[in-house]
Amino acid sequence: MASPVIIALDVGGSSVKSGLIDPEWLRHPPDPFPITQIRASTTPVQTEAAAPVVLGALASVIRLEMANAGERPVMGVGFGFPSPFDYERGICLIDHIYKYQALYGMDVGAALREKLGLPDLRITFRNDAEAAIVAEAVFGAGRPYRRVIGLTLGTGLGSSFVIDGVRQTSGPGVPAQSGGFLFPEPYRDATADDFFSTRGLLKRLHEADASVGSVADGAARATSGDTRIAAVFAAWGAELGVFLADYALDFQPEAVVLLGGIARAFDLFAPALSAAAGVPALPSALGEAAALIGAAEGVVRRLEPGNESPQRH
Repeated sequence: MASPVIIALDVGGSSVKSGLIDPEWLRHPPDPFPITQIRASTTPVQTEAAAPVVLGALASVIRLEMANAGERPVMGVGFGFPSPFDYERGICLIDHIYKYQALYGMDVGAALREKLGLPDLRITFRNDAEAAIVAEAVFGAGRPYRRVIGLTLGTGLGSSFVIDGVRQTSGPGVPAQSGGFLFPEPYRDATADDFFSTRGLLKRLHEADASVGSVADGAARATSGDTRIAAVFAAWGAELGVFLADYALDFQPEAVVLLGGIARAFDLFAPALSAAAGVPALPSALGEAAALIGAAEGVVRRLEPGNESPQRH
């Protein structure tokens, strides 16, 4: 009989990435993790559409990956889904945000099983940032370490505090009121999400040069020798490091792993971040496959609770 496979989906603001993950890679991970063997697909989704349209699109992605699996049985489907979401029960709590708002209050897993006509299909959900960061901590850049803080830097600030491959929601240094997430933490006169995100960095770049079109544009200019723009990236990284320093002092991470679109400019801001936080900063080793791997790892954790994913030290 063919070996089983996990279907993984990374649900984004305008599209869904998907791919097939071999559960044996998660139980007994090769080093390095075989990301080149993951054939990821990206499917546009009308995230602001009515519930039947959104569910139909998600079901179509699952059908696509089932076809790609061929004769291999599907062990389960793992989602990396944005918050707010009741991940244990599979209920979407996104409201007053046009993306996926039509799914508010819905048992998404049950709705997808009904639409697919597969009542026994196992579907699990995980926060998308958590999925990517835990994957990096267990299988990627953080693999040599027990204690890791992971940040996804992009449209918003995603974060997870990880010990031995498990995201922490409380404990020394962990912001327990927000369930272990940094984005709502106060910073200056706003929140960390307002400053350490694309909009926050772009605002700083525009203060230096109003003609900067995007973070990627700014990074290209800085790399090409624009010292004013390079200084903005370094100052932003130092500020992020200062913000992290208090959490790091109590949590005692061995590394900070950086993912997301802004992390493509790693060399421009990470050294300043590391110096200010007093913790080594590492770039992602898994890239865009991280959230898919973490979503699939969530399936293994849920279905095989006695078989925690290993981590090398």
